[in-house]
Amino acid sequence: MRIQKEEKMRRKNCVTVISSVIAASCLCLFGSTATAQALVVDGEQIADAKTFAAAKKEGKVLVYGTWPERNWNPAVKANFEKDTGITLEFVRMTTQVLFQRVTAEAAANRLAADVIDVTDAILLGQLMQRNILNKPHKVPSFNRIPADAKDPEGRWYAFMRLPIAIGINTAVIKPADEPKRWIDLLDPKYRGQIGTSSLDVGGSAFTTWLFLREKINPDYWSRIRENKIRVYPSVAPVLTDLVRGEIGIGFMGVTSFQEQERAGAPIKTVFPEEGSSLLSIQGGIANSATHPNAAIVLVNWLTSKRGSAAIAQQKAYGAHMDVPPPTLLDGRKFAPVDTLWDLPLDRWAKIREPASEEWRKLYGRR
Repeated sequence: MRIQKEEKMRRKNCVTVISSVIAASCLCLFGSTATAQALVVDGEQIADAKTFAAAKKEGKVLVYGTWPERNWNPAVKANFEKDTGITLEFVRMTTQVLFQRVTAEAAANRLAADVIDVTDAILLGQLMQRNILNKPHKVPSFNRIPADAKDPEGRWYAFMRLPIAIGINTAVIKPADEPKRWIDLLDPKYRGQIGTSSLDVGGSAFTTWLFLREKINPDYWSRIRENKIRVYPSVAPVLTDLVRGEIGIGFMGVTSFQEQERAGAPIKTVFPEEGSSLLSIQGGIANSATHPNAAIVLVNWLTSKRGSAAIAQQKAYGAHMDVPPPTLLDGRKFAPVDTLWDLPLDRWAKIREPASEEWRKLYGRR
């Protein structure tokens, strides 16, 4: 009897050992279902397993940004949430309002945003100097991002860049009279028919006005003033008057014209033959981010091929240089981004105030 019990116990222990060996072998061969996975989209790694797991645990990321929701939501929010399962919250403001809110919240140690972007290089520099947006982070695609679209240490990236274009109301301007170049807008036949936003609106307007003077004609500001250009306090009323036919020509970011054309307005987009300037939306991870891993995943995604391709669908250049330029609704391709003009951050700091004062002597403060 005793021998039978010992034999039974021996067999039980043997089965237990064999089962443990088999289980261990299965784990080695196939991995545990609880093992964290890296975020890989279309063969491109966006985040490593540890960062992605921590980001999913945080659950969300909050952005204070400047790109309109009508562009941000379909391009970024929808695709990012689909790819990651992380909730993306977005608060849209103009650059000046955003800067005031960010600095006020930071001063009170209550900054809510995890990721911040602006369109004004001077204000971007001030956010870095105040240690609000000064967190180095080199994204996985760092070497595939042009030097002028990133900080050398990874503190900011140009998430999206929009070319400035000429928009024409085809019900007002006849085909034979359509301008093809920036210099054409100085023709007296367009007197009183042109509108754009004030240089004081923000970074995009400043860059555009400076481009016209430095790259098209040194007297462009005074000469187009003689042509009775209408200067507006913001972009929205320029577009409204253009669609209504109150003016026949306007210039601003190309996406605004494309949205109106898609909606059926008689608007035609013209890329001037001399080239154009760029509106850069630049941002990075807030030093005080409360969802730091989710912020890393978002910035990695925005600067990836996947993110840049999604941004291109909304008629803007993404950061990744391997993504083809966007196309207009009529199938025309944007010019390669490296053929367009942008103002380097260091030059912004030197020229912003003196150039602005010169402009205000002609147009006043708007």
